[in-house]
Amino acid sequence: MGRNSGWIRAVALCLAVGALASCGADRRVTYSGGTLEPVVAADEKRGRELAVEGMRLLKDADSVRIGVETAAAAGRRKVSLHMDRDSNCTGTFDSGPTQRGDLVIISGDATYVRFSDRALDEMLDMGARRGPTVAARVRERAALARGKYLKIPTGSAARGPAVPLGNCDLDRFTGAMPGAPDADDSFKALPETRRYGTRVVPVVESTADQETTLYVAARGKPYVLGVRVAEGGGDGAMTMRFSGYDEPVAARAPAPARTLDISEVGSGGGSLFEV
Repeated sequence: MGRNSGWIRAVALCLAVGALASCGADRRVTYSGGTLEPVVAADEKRGRELAVEGMRLLKDADSVRIGVETAAAAGRRKVSLHMDRDSNCTGTFDSGPTQRGDLVIISGDATYVRFSDRALDEMLDMGARRGPTVAARVRERAALARGKYLKIPTGSAARGPAVPLGNCDLDRFTGAMPGAPDADDSFKALPETRRYGTRVVPVVESTADQETTLYVAARGKPYVLGVRVAEGGGDGAMTMRFSGYDEPVAARAPAPARTLDISEVGSGGGSLFEV
């Protein structure tokens, strides 16, 4: 079938990276209506239906907030993006030292990035270790940027900061999602429970070395509300959260007093924070 990690996991990874053999068990085969058909347990049938419909609703949404958190030996990474079909986006990011803050992307206008005080302090520390010349440059530019958004106009030739967020285009995210699951992909709906402050139905997809759980709304339309991917041994876990379906993205330019145009930084442009 070409996929070795499961359909739900493949979809989740495509979304996580911003693009971010069958797990089915053997089934008895019976003779029915002149054809050989597998007997599918009720919880498997329901699990497949919920997974397929939930992913369809996600793929068809006009806007959605996607949160991704990963835990690995290299450390925790966390990002939350609310995006729409017009490439408007707001969000926060935490990808480790010097890469923490928030952003606003206004389609056809500009990208605004604000580094947190913690990130700026980490840049100062790194600059100090690089010698007095670099330390002085970082101190000057960090002072300019503290509390402000770095404005990068759309189409600007200047380099922007290396913010690890990828593309905020919902069309690109959902367009990279795999198609329908194969016939031998296996899903199992578990009993209804409570998560994210509401009632959900967990849908589990398992392989030999990993388990992926999809959390689908139990009331109303079966919107996907979360995904958890657990690798063997518990390392490399990834969680995703989905909310804000079809809600307007509040992508508004910060006040001029709170922005720093990248063209005003001088030579070096977006590399002002590289230490």
